[in-house]
This record gives sequence, C-alpha cells and structure tokens, in this order.
Amino acid sequence: MRISDILGAGSTEAPENPQAQKLFDDERLDPEAPRETLASGGDIHRFPRGPNPGTFLHGLLEWAGEEGFAVAPEAIEDAVARRCNRRGWQGWIPTLSDWLQHLLHAPLPLGEGQAPVVLGQLTQYRVEMEFWFASHKVDVLKLDERVRQQTHQGAPRVTAEPVLLNGMFKGFIDLTFEHQGRYYVADYKSNWLGADDAAYTEQAMEQSILDNRYDLQYVLYLLALHRQLKARLADYDYDRHVGGALYLFLRGTRASSQGPTSPGRLDS
Repeated sequence: MRISDILGAGSTEAPENPQAQKLFDDERLDPEAPRETLASGGDIHRFPRGPNPGTFLHGLLEWAGEEGFAVAPEAIEDAVARRCNRRGWQGWIPTLSDWLQHLLHAPLPLGEGQAPVVLGQLTQYRVEMEFWFASHKVDVLKLDERVRQQTHQGAPRVTAEPVLLNGMFKGFIDLTFEHQGRYYVADYKSNWLGADDAAYTEQAMEQSILDNRYDLQYVLYLLALHRQLKARLADYDYDRHVGGALYLFLRGTRASSQGPTSPGRLDS
C-alpha cells in the first residue's frame, strides 16, 4: 500500500477554528528583519528573515517534493531562477540553487538508533498533508501541561494561552514520509538562529523549538499521523510504525548538526 493511500486527505466540509490555528503558526514577524530582500546574494545566512522569505524557501521544497525530490541540478536551477526572477532576486539564484541541491542529497539524522534519511531517495511520502481535528471544550492549558511533562525532559518553556478549543480546525504537515518501515512527520523552519553555521547546534535548535512552542505543534502532528495510520493499517502498532518528528532548520543544513533536530516520538 502506498503512503498516498495510507495518509489520505482529511474532510474539507468543516470550518476552521481560529483559536486552534495559533498552534500551527510558523514564523512570526521579526522586527529586526530587513524589510526588503537584498537584490545581491550571499550565503543562506544572509537571505532575509521573516514570513515572506520563509514562505519562499518552503515553496522551493514543496516544488521539489512534487517533482519527486530526486531533481536534476539543471531543473533545480531553472525552478529557482524562475521564482527569483519574478521577484527581482536574480542575485540569489546561485545561492539558493546550491542550497536546495545540497539539502535534497544530504543525509538527515533521525535520532539515536535510526538510519539517516535522504530526501532525494524517498519513495513513499506526502507533501503538505492536510488534517482536521474536532475539538469540544479542549482546555489548552491542560494539553500544554501534558506536553511540557512528556517532551524535552520537562525543560522550561512559556505557558500556552488559556483558551478553550471548540469546533473543527485544520493543519498542514510539510512532509510526511516512510523510512525503513516507520512513518515520520517533518516540518521546515526558516528561522534565523545566527550569522553562520556554528549557530545551528542541537541545543540552539531545541531551544528555538521550545521558545516558539513548536513542541505543541509536533505533538498534534504526531497525533494526526497516529490517527491516519490507525485507520488505514490493519496491523498498525504505534511503537512499530511511528518514527517521530523531524524539524529541519533550513538555514543550517551545512552546519555540523546538518540542520535537522529530531524531538523523537511520544511514548505510547
């Protein structure tokens, strides 16, 4: 059974819940980020920060996924050039082409005891998997307490807003994939952690996850994955089939950490 059959799209009949959508916010507006994208390029660390440049990087990876990830260098350069030319970013074409080519072929660690994954070698995956959750007076503070207790060794982090979730809300997972019999959720983060590769340490990436409360985000992603697999795999077993979450910091892919951090999986 292909992953496209296992991870079917969710219903599109229900309205979104704006309170719940806050749990899926990605980058927030950076008041220190340049307001305009520089016409001349540099390395990936100089590529402007903020939601719009972040969306651009996400879009390149989404395109690569739709093309099968194993994309020829000339196709990558053409896709990057077309997108940059529309925005007057010609100076960034070499940098972003090289960045994407490297990212698609770099071995990405998935955590202790798990073999690295290479995006360009994936055969079973879904790009931007949509999911829906029904909620009825869900106390976010109670949910937050459970997440803080069971993830990142209870490390301190900002408490979530005290709201009740009601109704339906949806989310999109950047990438859901199968690797050596296990299923993973991956999220792309274009957050700027520092001026060079040395800023993208395991500790710095984990702290960014905690500071932005991406832990709440990936817990809900894993819950969505669990529900999809349980409904579609006759022999489904959480411990055997769920690999965990992967956060890929897009500006740190040449760091010694290689850019990703894997918070792992929740115990069943």
